[in-house]
Amino acid sequence: DRLDMCLNKGICYASKLQMEDGHWPGDYGGPMFLLPMLVIGSYVTGTRFEDAQVREIVRYMYNIQAEDGGWGIHIECPSMMFGTVLQYVSLRLLGEEVEGNSRLENARAWIRKHGGALKTPSWGKFFLCLLGLYDWRGINPITPELWLLPYAAPFHPGRMWCHCRMVYLPMSNLYGKRATMPENSLIRSLRAEIYGEEYSSIDWDRQRHVVCDKDSYII
Repeated sequence: DRLDMCLNKGICYASKLQMEDGHWPGDYGGPMFLLPMLVIGSYVTGTRFEDAQVREIVRYMYNIQAEDGGWGIHIECPSMMFGTVLQYVSLRLLGEEVEGNSRLENARAWIRKHGGALKTPSWGKFFLCLLGLYDWRGINPITPELWLLPYAAPFHPGRMWCHCRMVYLPMSNLYGKRATMPENSLIRSLRAEIYGEEYSSIDWDRQRHVVCDKDSYII
């Protein structure tokens, strides 16, 4: 009957999407900050992508770049500091050069025009800290000690919404260690590219609540 026909078509369609090793790949292309976090995490830990993966990541990032040179936090979002800084830094980590590259030149211009990377929201600041592109003094504390509280405490991290607590757990661990990768020439170059002032002269304690007006609703 019609029900069986529809079920069979659905099963047939799903089976054609399955890969040889048994899994089903899926596009999670809405949020535009997750891929840069993967790139940054891989760079910090020394995990290399295959050349084909690098090409596809770079191609995808350029494909979703806005006409004004920036990136938002999802594919339908106007440009924001959060998305633009993370994508820009990720492309540089993947080997893209700025000079002579109009896409990255436009992205850098967007960042500088809107106040520089100091105005990145909290998650952006956090990932820049891991790279040594931001100082841990410039973010609000993500204290790991909260995990030591009795679970009965109403603000114990384990009582957070699942997505919040699973983000807070590794972030608090890394914050507690002030984890930062060793400095290299690319990091030094990026410091000059994404800030409108000398990196060594920045008053980090005053940057905790500094956010670009384009990012106001994602603080």
